[in-house]
Parts: sequence; C-alpha cells; structure tokens
Amino acid sequence: MKRFEGKSALVTGAGRGIGRAIAQALAAEGARVLVSARTRAHGEAVVAAIQERGGEAVLAVGDIGVREDMRATVAAAVEAFGGLDIAVHCAADAAMGRMADMDESAFDRQVHANIHSLFWLARDALPALSRASDKGRLIYISSGAANRSFTPGLIPYMASKAYMNAFARGLANEVGHQGVLVNVVEPGLIASDRMREHLSDDFSARIARPFPVPRPGLPSEIAAAVLFLASSDAAYITGTSLLVDGGATMAPIAGIEDQL
Repeated sequence: MKRFEGKSALVTGAGRGIGRAIAQALAAEGARVLVSARTRAHGEAVVAAIQERGGEAVLAVGDIGVREDMRATVAAAVEAFGGLDIAVHCAADAAMGRMADMDESAFDRQVHANIHSLFWLARDALPALSRASDKGRLIYISSGAANRSFTPGLIPYMASKAYMNAFARGLANEVGHQGVLVNVVEPGLIASDRMREHLSDDFSARIARPFPVPRPGLPSEIAAAVLFLASSDAAYITGTSLLVDGGATMAPIAGIEDQL
C-alpha cells in the first residue's frame, strides 16, 4: 500500500544522506517529490534513482541560506504539482570547531542556513500546506544534540537545532487551526554521508557501543519516522519532537557502573 499516493512533498537537503533517504522513501510510497539540493549533481542522482523505480520527482537547486533560493524552491514544488501536502526541512549547515577559533562568517552561515530558513520555509510553504486535503505536514529534522546531549565542536549547530525545536512548537500552536501539523524528528548518531566524512565507521561503532541499541542509526530509520509523522496515522500529533537515537541519551555515563 502506498500511503502518499496523490500527495506532493518537498524535501530540502535531499541530495545526500538523511534527506535523500526521506525523499526516496516518500516517493516509494507514492508521493510526488521536489528534491531540493545545493549541489546539482547530487540532486540529479536522487531524481534519477526515484524515476528509475517508477516514482515522480523534480529537482530544485538552491541554498537554504539564501532567501530567494528558498522562495524559488517552494514555488517550484507548487508549480510542478499544483499544491503541496508535505514539507520536510532536512538541510543544515554544521561547521565543526571550538567557538574560540571559529570565524564569524562560519557562525553567520549556520544562522542563515539553520535558523532563518525555518522562518522562510514556513512563510512560503504554509499557504499551500493549509490547502492540503488531509492536513498539511511541516516536519523539521533537528538533532538529539539540540537539548538532550552534547557533541564537542558543534555548539552553534546544537544551538540552532534547539531554536528549531522551540520554533516548531510555537508554529504548531499558531497554524493548527489552519489545518497544518508541525513536528520535529531528532536523529541521534546516524551513519549519514556527513557523519562518515568526520568519523570512521569503526569509531562510530565504538561511540554507539553503550547505547541500548548498540549501533549507529541508518538514514532509512529517520525516513521511517518522517513517513509516520506525514501519514494519516499521525493526524492527531502536532508540536511534538520524536527522538530517534537508539536510546543514546539514556546510555550510562562511562565508569559509573563500576562504582555500583
């Protein structure tokens, strides 16, 4: 059964990693998908993969940190599909480093990409989402590091994701009467393209060893959470944040158990 037959979706950051998995999962369930990517080659590869499997997808190339690019991306989805039922904001900027050493321009890029874009997407997509036949869905991809854990070297990124969580809760309250549900998915340690650029598979496996589910997560597992929130099964859920981290935030502090 295809849960999203006849529906249209927009996914930012869909050229790689988690965003790519979300776009492909929505398409596999029947949605027509606008693949938003900053790098054309990555986006074209995702569109081609969806089309090869019999799905429908179009590409919009742009940077979520640029106001006009976000406006053009939403407009392209509405023009291509005649409306918009689901918008998933997955794209983000993450510059690693100590705050004392971080260039102001790197911090500013994260503010534009991770904070301003929340407002821009909401402003541009809400008119179309409010016309969706079965409640529009706006889903933000945050991080377990927003409020629940700490990752060294990612302070601006974590702060921007905490902002995202609060923004989504407030927006859900404001637009519920318009027929739009707003929710957040918080991934934990996920074996995405970006993570593998910074951490080896062996090192990630060692980090995950104390987790209740002792392994890194998969992009497809974040996609599954998004599909649930976008489906009719979640029609009474809004303003919430779904943590998908294998129980990482419950993992014991190293050495404590030795003292028991």
